[in-house]
Amino acid sequence: MMRTFWKIGITCLMLIVCALVAVSVSAEEMSVLSEQQASLWQGQTSQVYEVTLNCPGTATVVSSYGARFDLYAKKKWGYGSCPSPNSILYNYDKVAYGYSGTATMTLEAGTWCLVVYGFSGSGSYSLRVTSTCPYPTPYPTPYPTPCGVYKSDTRTGFLNQGQAAVYGYYIPTDGRSKIEWSMSSSGGGSTPIIVASAGPSVESSSYGGSTFDLYVFKDCNPQNSYCNTRYYSYGPNAYVSVAPPQSGSTYYVMVYARSGSGTFNLKMNSYKCGTTPIIVASAGMEAAMSTASVASDDTGSGSEVSAPSADIVINQ
Repeated sequence: MMRTFWKIGITCLMLIVCALVAVSVSAEEMSVLSEQQASLWQGQTSQVYEVTLNCPGTATVVSSYGARFDLYAKKKWGYGSCPSPNSILYNYDKVAYGYSGTATMTLEAGTWCLVVYGFSGSGSYSLRVTSTCPYPTPYPTPYPTPCGVYKSDTRTGFLNQGQAAVYGYYIPTDGRSKIEWSMSSSGGGSTPIIVASAGPSVESSSYGGSTFDLYVFKDCNPQNSYCNTRYYSYGPNAYVSVAPPQSGSTYYVMVYARSGSGTFNLKMNSYKCGTTPIIVASAGMEAAMSTASVASDDTGSGSEVSAPSADIVINQ
């Protein structure tokens, strides 16, 4: 009898030890770092969440019943701040669509900037980040947008193939931290469908064969001169941002109908943030002192191109 009790006791002790080991391993394999909660409605974006992972992890957004909330992520390099929500939507590295009310993506080690976008419906959501790290990782914390829109301007028009509209935007001597343009177009009588509303209003449509492009030239009017630029965006939902623009300069924005015809909608937003430095030094060590947060929101990273030959029908 005593021997039987000993066997039972040893067996129970072994089961308890195994259970503790299993719990410990499970906790190491998948630990919940943080869970943020907020609400969105259709067309709205959340604030930016910044998270640093020491090893691979997973980000998951669970939305309210009947709503579809998508998750966008952009990896951050260097010591700068996260881009704006609108910039992440246009220049994301990863995206997960919440078709069934849940959007999940894997994240490699590093620092990530996350944004939740309300594609349809409205309600609350939870953003949960987990990691396989056996050691703690900093919690994702809301990263506030540096500043709001300072001034806004909207232009609309109609273009046939080969035609262009040009608008000039002067940067006052008090400076701007960023200026951005978004352009949408529609052709063939299609009905625009709103797909984003944070920052610049952006629309998409079934184009019916028309394609409009967007170019931005510094101190060069393509109607009067041969202009080159690194700031351009092709096709639907074109977006260009300059951060920071040069004080005292004029930026000429060209909407070009590469193919087809139709209407376009061009929206400009400018930002004036006191914490964002304006580059005034010449190239060299001084220029390198500008913050990475400014550079991360600048889309002029492509190779230089020339202004297309066009019949400019609108010039303001």
